[in-house]
Amino acid sequence: MVLTKEILKQKPLILGIDTSCDDTSVALLRGREVITSELSSQTELHTEFGGVVPDLAKRLHEQNIDEVYNRALNNNPGMINNVDYIAVTTGPGLAIDLEVGIKYAKELALRYNKPFVPINHMEGHMFSSLLLNSKGKGLVSDEKLIDSFPALALLMSGKHTEIIYIKEIGKYKKLGQTLDDAAGEAFDKVGRILNFGYPGGPVVSEFAKRGKSGNIVFTTPMKNSKDLNFSYSGIKTAALYKSKELREKGIPEREWIYDFCRGFVDAIIDSVIIKLKLAIEKNPEVKSIFVGGGVFNSEEILRSVGRLGKEYSLNFYYPEIEYRSDNAAMIGIAGYVNILQDKYLSKKEDIESVDRDPRLSL
Repeated sequence: MVLTKEILKQKPLILGIDTSCDDTSVALLRGREVITSELSSQTELHTEFGGVVPDLAKRLHEQNIDEVYNRALNNNPGMINNVDYIAVTTGPGLAIDLEVGIKYAKELALRYNKPFVPINHMEGHMFSSLLLNSKGKGLVSDEKLIDSFPALALLMSGKHTEIIYIKEIGKYKKLGQTLDDAAGEAFDKVGRILNFGYPGGPVVSEFAKRGKSGNIVFTTPMKNSKDLNFSYSGIKTAALYKSKELREKGIPEREWIYDFCRGFVDAIIDSVIIKLKLAIEKNPEVKSIFVGGGVFNSEEILRSVGRLGKEYSLNFYYPEIEYRSDNAAMIGIAGYVNILQDKYLSKKEDIESVDRDPRLSL
């Protein structure tokens, strides 16, 4: 779909819902503008297990979703009558957790006779940079957006590391993906190796800032593969063996842990830049780079991609930090681009037939 100023004048009121993993989130958007974005985090409760426990997450979603929904509507139940569309993540994600949000969204859509928009979670990450604040301000104006395609999207989350070619809104082609562990998963696993607890990835990123490059070096994953795929299981294993080696030598962790994290982050950044650079050179017509996903909570990784975009004179679009990890505002913006394409369901039987798709792909 080719965007125009006329098309972007449409500003429906959209309720977005996400229960794809361990955060319960509901947001209200007017077109691209975020009116409210509410979230109930479960991270602290999953910490003792070293990761997300799906059945516990499901119970907590069920307990929390009413409260989060009410906060998103500013505790004004009548606000739902003004909503034009209801959008919800149907995949990918944890199957039994997806069910909670889908069931809730279906009940609202059917009770209040609202069109229903099933959303691919990764499309939400892909367009999270398009979100505007309640005053209509953000990184991407309508004028910029219209002239942003074709583009590349780099998506980096706990379970996904992908490069997507965006010909235009609604027309996507996956150019590369992780063959095993995603970057976010590797960060958290290395965090566990270093006894950082859960989630360990953010601690790895912070410790890397205090380390010196070159003291501990990890091989850049898939450096010479000549394709656009990613693989991070090897570096995770290398990190495990290297940590054992250093500990067996009796070297105190305080003497190597910062350099260890520095070497790991350097290898991850190198792998991402190599692949994205290759994607740009294979597709010289692209005008923009979109990024999304929780791994971009690392400002260092974000800046590295931004520098590459600048090197090739490309627009670089990234979400505000509150919209990089899973959230319902990004589901709302994905809902918006689907609504502009008339991709929504209105019939009761169509809405009732929607099911979770935990392995959904772009």
